[in-house]
Order: sequence, then structure tokens, then C-alpha cells
Amino acid sequence: MLAVPRQWLRSSAAAWAQKRQGPDALSVTLDKRRIYILPSRFGLAFGFTVFAMLLGALNYGSSLGFALTFLLSGLGIVIMRHCHYNLRGVRIRFLAAQPVFASEPAEFRFALSNDASAPRYEILLTHNGKESKPEDIPAGQTRVFTFAVPTRERGLLKLGRYQVTTRFPGNLFRAWSWLHMDASCVVYPHPAPRGRPLPNEAGGEGLHGGLERGDADFIGLATAAPGEPPRRIAWKAFARSDELMVKQFAAGEQQARILTWDSLPGLDTEQRLSQLTRWCLEAGERDMAIGLQLPNRAVPVGRGQKHLNECLRALALYEEPLR
Repeated sequence: MLAVPRQWLRSSAAAWAQKRQGPDALSVTLDKRRIYILPSRFGLAFGFTVFAMLLGALNYGSSLGFALTFLLSGLGIVIMRHCHYNLRGVRIRFLAAQPVFASEPAEFRFALSNDASAPRYEILLTHNGKESKPEDIPAGQTRVFTFAVPTRERGLLKLGRYQVTTRFPGNLFRAWSWLHMDASCVVYPHPAPRGRPLPNEAGGEGLHGGLERGDADFIGLATAAPGEPPRRIAWKAFARSDELMVKQFAAGEQQARILTWDSLPGLDTEQRLSQLTRWCLEAGERDMAIGLQLPNRAVPVGRGQKHLNECLRALALYEEPLR
């Protein structure tokens, strides 16, 4: 029965904090105004015990009881101050989140830096009730935190609100700060099972054109272009001249493949995207030049890992055209 009011209270407090702080940049340094602190469950039990000791000391007029009560009360106040101070000055930077396929966990990487002269202890990240492993950050050093978020569908996965938290020292209090960074991860469509062969369509010039050279007869070297596969790089020539060159071959020319939306009739949108993803991956495995033709976007013919990532990103962010 208390779950709904508790959730409503947390959501209201988080919305108030976001309105008060506004959106955050990809690098934030925590100051005292945005650090919140409340007693933990253990801290509430500690406070109740001290209060009971105070009532007992008042009832029996025990000087030793008063002394112990005030000693524990002072200890609690000191712990509260140190817990709040443990987050002050910590700098949080969003590093990256590598693209993943749907159903794979997206790993968001953050760098937490401590520019102060004192170390920070037991710092952790919290998102949707899940916590990262606590880490100590020595003075003047940086620790990288990785936070895994499950994915269910393709698209742009935004992390949303998350917290930087500490309970050090003593676990009597919990200090935290909400962050609202524009941290996101591209989630590619889940690849369809293998089995459907690549289409035999090939384009002409310009957007759809291009011939893919085979590896039969070596004819010379040329300056490498962005996206060339590593196996075509002339590493010996690079070691001699420090200039990145690529091998060229005369025979074995093969027409590039154009992966089109209309080549998959009878499939719905997500099934088409899933199959196109599988074809892109298979073409990348074969070092094959491909182009991608979607209803609202076209990716020119190319090859290499950079081009493959561009095709997969186009599939991940595909939106139905308005009719």
C-alpha cells in the first residue's frame, strides 16, 4: 500500500529537482546546492535508538546516559557532514555508449574525477533502482564507471535521469545528486536469422553505382581513403614511408549490391529492418561494397567498418514516412 505514495513522492521530488537545476551539460561538477541528503534505514534506526536513550536518561536522571546520548548525537552530526562533503567537487563526464543490437545491454560509460585534495569514498551510480559497484576516487584521479541498461527495441536509447550516490561514512545517511544529461545510445535492429541470400541488384553510377575490385592480380598502391578495410592496407609500405597506402587489384571485379526496401515484400517494417541489418552484416563479413535504399533515405555505395556503421545507424533511426 505504501509503494504508490512512495513512488509518487520520488517522482515529484525528481521533477522538482530537474526544474530547479535544468538540463545538464555532458560534464558537471557537483556543488553543495545540488547535493541532497537524508537518513538511511540504518540511520533512522540509529536516530530512534538515540532518542530512546535520551528519554531513558531524562526519566532516571542518569548523567552517564546523557553523556552517551550527546556523544552519539554529535557523532551522527559529524557523519552527516562528512557524507554530504564526500560528493562535493566530484566532476562527472559522459564518455560514450557504443552502439548495440536490440536485446543486448547498452553500456554507458562515465568518468568521475576528484579534483580535490582529499579522496572520495564509495561513490556509485544509480539508475531505475539499479546501482553500479561502489568505487573510491583518490585525490586528483579519475575512475571510469560503466552502467549497463537493457534494450528491447531499436532506436535512440536515452539514459534519462540518474544519480550519483554515496553512503560513506557509516551508512547512516545517503547523499545524492540527480543528473539530467543528454546521454544516449544507438540501438541497431536485431539481425534476422541467416538463410535469406543477398539480393543480386547492382547500381550504375553515382548513388547506386560502383564496382568492387577483387583480389586476383596486384597492380599497385594508392592513397588510402577513409573506411578502407584493414586487410587492404599496405602495412609494409606504411612502415617505410609513414603514408597510409591501399593495395589495388586488376581482376575479379564485382558489382556492388544495393539493399532496397522494396526487395522484401510481405514483411512488416521491423521485419524488413531486421533482414536489412542481417544483409549489412553479411556484406561486411565479405568486405562487399553495398548501398542502402530506404523510403526516406539513401546511403551511397561504400564499404568498410565506417560505412557499415552508417548503414546500421540509418536502419536503427528509421521512421515511417508520413502519408
